Amino acid sequence: MKKYIFLLSVVLLFLACEKEMMDYEGKDGVYFSVQEVPPSLYGNPEIWAHVDTTLIPFSLLLENDSTVRLKVRVMGQVVNYDRYFTVTVVDSLTTALVGEDYAPLEERYVIAAGERDGYVEFTGHRQAKMLDSTYYVTLRLIENEYFSLPMNIWRPLENKDYTKEEQDVIRHVVGLSDEVFMPKAWTKNYFGPYSKKKIKLLCEMFGLQMSDFDNVITMDMERQRTYAQGLDKYLKEMEAKGETVYEDEKDKEGNPVKMAVGPLV
Repeated sequence: MKKYIFLLSVVLLFLACEKEMMDYEGKDGVYFSVQEVPPSLYGNPEIWAHVDTTLIPFSLLLENDSTVRLKVRVMGQVVNYDRYFTVTVVDSLTTALVGEDYAPLEERYVIAAGERDGYVEFTGHRQAKMLDSTYYVTLRLIENEYFSLPMNIWRPLENKDYTKEEQDVIRHVVGLSDEVFMPKAWTKNYFGPYSKKKIKLLCEMFGLQMSDFDNVITMDMERQRTYAQGLDKYLKEMEAKGETVYEDEKDKEGNPVKMAVGPLV
């Protein structure tokens, strides 16, 4: 009987120690908790992948100014009064110009009473130079009287979130670009290989904006298939007239690549 009492005591002691180890102690801290929203908006936001870089793709937007909200989360207690955190720009890791490419940061940002999240609202400005290059702003959290910086790396939690690799959560990088990137609503089985020339042609043909291709709800599979069929018809008509449409890129042998749609059209 004494043996079982001893074993039970050991188990209870282990559980008590484990609970004590899991509790966060010390000064409350903050870290960037910016996550990648899946195109479908499906699933629990708490397990969406963490990212350390946010891109503002002006080519997919209608406005010349765009604001993103970068979430900062408290590690520690939720309290019944407002607290603030501060952010600075790391000049040595920044190529964009304050006041020209992006709006100056606020002196401080608030985490409201009863909340565990606050947001840095970062506004970027479209510039002609962004057509050819991406410009970066590196932000860094600063310790203050309310918050320390107890965690600098977010490590993927096996089977608990979709983060692919370790992420720096003290710093966050914002990219500003007007280059054309492959949007979310681009199904290769319909549109074929992605290219800047092809998406611009689709916009011209059907009166679309590039931002239309970044919305998987309105640009659903049926619409994609319909537009791809229209593009396929146009390409065949142009080829029949001896005016074959080629991509801007060439193949490995240096030959022009004929523009084509996907295999399911």
